[in-house]
Amino acid sequence: MSERPFMQLYVSDFVGDTLQLSTEQIGAYMLILMAMWNAGGRLPDNDAKLARVARLSLKRWRVISADLLTFFDREAGEIGHKRLTKELHKAKAKSEARTAAGARGGAATALKTKAHGAPNAGSLPRHLPDSRNQNEKASGLSRERTEQPPPRGPKKPAGWIRPKTHADAANAIIEEIRIHDRSRTAAGDEGAGRDVLMLPAIRPD
Repeated sequence: MSERPFMQLYVSDFVGDTLQLSTEQIGAYMLILMAMWNAGGRLPDNDAKLARVARLSLKRWRVISADLLTFFDREAGEIGHKRLTKELHKAKAKSEARTAAGARGGAATALKTKAHGAPNAGSLPRHLPDSRNQNEKASGLSRERTEQPPPRGPKKPAGWIRPKTHADAANAIIEEIRIHDRSRTAAGDEGAGRDVLMLPAIRPD
C-alpha cells in the first residue's frame, strides 16, 4: 500500500450528510472512507472484510451496514465513493505536478551548477604556469643569496698594522718570562718555570 496525500474532509458537508447516522455508524463510516483512500478508491464488497475495517463484529456490522452502504457505489464486487474518488484524483494530480516541478527545478539547478563550474575549471590551468614560474624565480633568488660570499669590510690601507691589545701585551710578557726561565734552567736553577704561575692576572693563550 503506497503512501497517499492527506484526505480532504469537508466538515460541513460531512455533518450535513450524516445526520441520520448514529455515533457508531459515523465511526464505521469514517474508518471505511480512510481505508478506501489508502486503497486507491475501492474496497471489496464483502461483509467480513468491511466489518474488520470498521472494527466491528460481523454480526454487528450486518445490523448497521444497511444505512452505511447507501453512501457507496457497489459494482463488480467492490464499493466506491464518488466524492472520495474525485478528491483522490485531485490530490494525485497535485502530487504529480509537484514532483514534476521538483524534478525540473533539480535539473535546472544541476545545469546551472555545471555551467558555473566549467569556466572555473577551465581557468585553473592558465594560472598553473604562472605559479610555477613564480616558484622557480623564488628558488633562483634563494640560491643566489645563499651562494653569494659574505660582504667584505673596507680595504686596509698599505702599511696598516693591527693595534696591540691587552692579550698581545700579556703574551709578550709571558714570552719574555719563559725566555728568562729557559736561561735559568740552563744554568741549573730549580725554581725556573714557576714565575708565570705567580701572575694570576696573566694567562697564556
